[in-house]
Amino acid sequence: MKFKERDKFEQFYDPKGEWVKFFSKAAGYEGTEVLEGEEKDNSFLVIDEWQSEDAFNEFVKSRKADYDLLEEKAKAASRSKKRIWINLNQEEE
Repeated sequence: MKFKERDKFEQFYDPKGEWVKFFSKAAGYEGTEVLEGEEKDNSFLVIDEWQSEDAFNEFVKSRKADYDLLEEKAKAASRSKKRIWINLNQEEE
């Protein structure tokens, strides 16, 4: 990632950037953290924390057009993007 591309990425996912501003309006959104790979090879992991996958899905559904636009901007700010869900709130049976 070139300096200009990295700067664009960091600004987009910054706590005051578009990504966080958009989701901060959502019930169930708990924050975003950006981790950089140890190799300093411009690899990043963006972690969005939600109370539940349903909370995320409901917010996206209610703001679909805005979310689609944000996703296009996210793609432009990074080389690749994948979504992985991890549920840390395991319920006992």
